[in-house]
Amino acid sequence: MNYYLFEDEGHKVNVVYKPAELDEIVVYWNKGYDIKEIAKKMNRKPIEVLLLALDRAEIGKIKRRKHSIFG
Repeated sequence: MNYYLFEDEGHKVNVVYKPAELDEIVVYWNKGYDIKEIAKKMNRKPIEVLLLALDRAEIGKIKRRKHSIFG
């Protein structure tokens, strides 16, 4: 049987983002905030911010940092 990410009912992950959040993560990322800090500022779970950061990196909206997701 296949496993689908986030299919567990006890693990709610919101992967829908408002346009302002797309810009917000870029600002925080460029300031060097780590994933947990960004999540707190955006009122999101760290996993949601991590997934958004992966998406933004994949399409070239954020750049690789020395300490990656850790600031």
